[in-house]
Amino acid sequence: MQIDKNFKNFLEDSFEYRKEFRPVFVDYFISLCLSYDKFYSKEILEKIANLVYEDLFNEDTFIATLEEDIFHDMKKDGLMIDFLINRSMFFLLENYLKSKSVNIHNNIEILVLRITQYIGEFEKHICDKIKIQPLHINFDTTENFSVGNNILDIFKGIKNRGEDITFFNLYKGIPIKHSGIIVDMDENEVSFKTMLTQEIAMKMDGKAYILADDNFDKPIKADISYSNFSNNTIVLNNFTYLLNMPATKREYVRVHPDIMAEVSLSNEKELVTVGKLFDLSIDGLGVISEENNGIYAGAKIDLKFILDIENTNESHTISVNGEVLNIIEYSSSYRYCIKIYPKVVMEEKIINYVKLREVEILDSLEKEANSYMV
Repeated sequence: MQIDKNFKNFLEDSFEYRKEFRPVFVDYFISLCLSYDKFYSKEILEKIANLVYEDLFNEDTFIATLEEDIFHDMKKDGLMIDFLINRSMFFLLENYLKSKSVNIHNNIEILVLRITQYIGEFEKHICDKIKIQPLHINFDTTENFSVGNNILDIFKGIKNRGEDITFFNLYKGIPIKHSGIIVDMDENEVSFKTMLTQEIAMKMDGKAYILADDNFDKPIKADISYSNFSNNTIVLNNFTYLLNMPATKREYVRVHPDIMAEVSLSNEKELVTVGKLFDLSIDGLGVISEENNGIYAGAKIDLKFILDIENTNESHTISVNGEVLNIIEYSSSYRYCIKIYPKVVMEEKIINYVKLREVEILDSLEKEANSYMV
């Protein structure tokens, strides 16, 4: 076929460029995934990125069997892997268009077709979707290349239609969700009006989050440029799409404790690690520790800690079985995300504490909001 011959010529012409760009693509793929979800290690993501890059420029195979298996696993774990692949492909295309070391006009159409075919195969085998239509690009103008609608352009449409969006933040672990309307915007920033409690939750979170809806098929993260508590207005910028928002999928409320509870993590009755309770719900908890000592995702462990109820003399010893779902590594510590399986007595103690703590947190949020209204 003529396309096959053209593709072979493309592979020969772009050999040096593809060799030099490979580590750039791999680094981007890794950082993109880790910026949204740190469930997978850098080593695994590096392996996946290299597989994707190799298969994209493979004459015979689009998606390797190993790659397909990994993608299915990632999809089951809740990652929006389709967005990850699409954005990585567009990153590759954007950089190719900017390159001065290749003959863009001779090869760009072949590269676009190849990317379209790869995404189509990906949709077909991984996402079970209808194969997408080929991308259409004006090859005479490589400047100002963009794919899809810009987030700010979508906000303009929302403002013109008088629609609202829905913010979502965690305040000490409690979900805070209110609508917001756009009151003003410029080339880089958007001003929203929302509930004061939402604005406070944003400030505590350090970021603003917007839920997916009819206008946005993925949730959005944004930086806070300025906030005015007196009129419930907040200015946001640096809008980016998120792969997923695990906090929105939690079945149970997860609270941050008001105590410094020490948690012991044991394996087969042998103490492995000691840390501090980070958050707690009926089906899971988080532990912060400076130690690892061989703990890994998937490990079955026993946990023990004491819940002291503030302003009372109550103290409950909690002993539960758990499974490590994820380990988030910081510069000098680890955060263990653990699913727990409490028995009836332990479950009642945890439920009572979480309910009490939820009331306290929401009450503190209301008090803080009232302080700005004086």
